[in-house]
Amino acid sequence: MNRIGSANRISGILPWVAVVLSVSSVSAAQSPGDQWLDIVDRSIELHGGEIYRHSSSELQVCSKSGCYRVRARIDGGLFDIEASGRVRDEERRVRITNETVEYWQDGQARTVGEERSQSLRSWVMARAYFVYLPFRLNDDSVIKQDLGIEVWDERPLRKVKVSFVASTSSGADDEFLYWFDPETARLEQFAYSFAGDPGGLRFRRAFNYRRVGGLLFFDQENWGADGDGLTVDEIHADGIASWDLVSTVTIRKIVVKPLDP
Repeated sequence: MNRIGSANRISGILPWVAVVLSVSSVSAAQSPGDQWLDIVDRSIELHGGEIYRHSSSELQVCSKSGCYRVRARIDGGLFDIEASGRVRDEERRVRITNETVEYWQDGQARTVGEERSQSLRSWVMARAYFVYLPFRLNDDSVIKQDLGIEVWDERPLRKVKVSFVASTSSGADDEFLYWFDPETARLEQFAYSFAGDPGGLRFRRAFNYRRVGGLLFFDQENWGADGDGLTVDEIHADGIASWDLVSTVTIRKIVVKPLDP
């Protein structure tokens, strides 16, 4: 994804949409012998834990393509997420819930057919998925594999590979890598593959961490390499130096409120 506004280059987020109704604090599928995967549970708790699961939030996601407003309400397995902003020559607002998709074009409500419904869900999550990491990493469609310690800039990080259960969505073939601080469990960086024309890899390094309303947010440097057939297994510290800085993603105007019990 060379811009946060390119929904067709972030198909790997779609499993989030497919299974968000089964939000759980229980770890998802693991490979045999992955004894260190509790770092994902620890990371989720560090970044917000129960506040993720029962809160509403509003913020702006800004990058090279502009700023988009995101509003999210998560209450256990129920979600209500809305994204809005300018897309080419239209002002777009899309709201998705477990069951529905609503779409407004230049302030006018539009009918959403079944085919358009999935693309609009993807458009919303292209703006919302990375904002709330690592919360989604324990969804039922997620398969995690511990890849051990890897050194980046003389700093050891625990590396976890994520793939998705087949047929959970159109993006289930995409793969992600996540690197965590082994002591604190803070998410430090992540990368993913994507299909398309030409397809490729993206690597995001987190910075400017700050806690708002109990949730830990961070901005992201977005580095990229385009090309068919690239996989996340090819990503290593030395190789990133030759990649292009595609954009910088910043999270602004954050408001987080707990839901009433």
